[in-house]
Amino acid sequence: MEFRILVYSRDAQLFLLLQHVLATEGFVSSPVSGADDILRLVSNDRVRAIIIDSSAALLDLYPLRAKHPQVSFILLSNQPTVTGGLANGLADSDLVLTRPFNPSRLIEFLRRLRVEAVVTKHGTGSAETPLRFADLEMNSTTVKVRRNGHDVPLTALQFRLLRHLLKNPESVQSREALIAACWPREAEVEPRTVDIHMGHIRRALKKFGPDLIRTVRSHGYALAADVSFGDPLRLDA
Repeated sequence: MEFRILVYSRDAQLFLLLQHVLATEGFVSSPVSGADDILRLVSNDRVRAIIIDSSAALLDLYPLRAKHPQVSFILLSNQPTVTGGLANGLADSDLVLTRPFNPSRLIEFLRRLRVEAVVTKHGTGSAETPLRFADLEMNSTTVKVRRNGHDVPLTALQFRLLRHLLKNPESVQSREALIAACWPREAEVEPRTVDIHMGHIRRALKKFGPDLIRTVRSHGYALAADVSFGDPLRLDA
């Protein structure tokens, strides 16, 4: 499921920074130049959040919120309270970040939005059959991963990567295949980025049992219930 974010700012460097931070989590971002631009693009049902730089220009969020309640608004402010420059800024924002901005707060907020969007899209009536491998279970409807009775915390991107492996158990998936399956088409992703996220998944799973992820040198990743540290094909991510 693609999750698109609009960024309203006149600061090109700020947009490029946000674009990079968002891309590492699989989010696609697009710049907008004003209210008219936002109204034109927000009609796309893939747009779920708008990041607004309060120093950009006057902008009243209320009409946007009233017409598009599914969209969340994130305000980047130079001061703890908004006294001008953005009408109804604090009252109509879902999240306010003050300088210096903390990227982790932004990512955590967007992760929650994406999980909620997935659950809303599937609903309880269209529950998918849980995916299982060895002592690992994934429920795509509730967006939960459990191992040996323990919840395994994963980001939305890591959840998609693991789900792709679970749907193709013991079949080696190349980094290119994982990128195509788990990132939006417009995202520019380096193969090493896949290695980093797979390393995070491996460490999260190993807290509750033996290693389940097999890394095949120069090829990609697969699940294996008998991965050993002596496997010559295994290369830690």
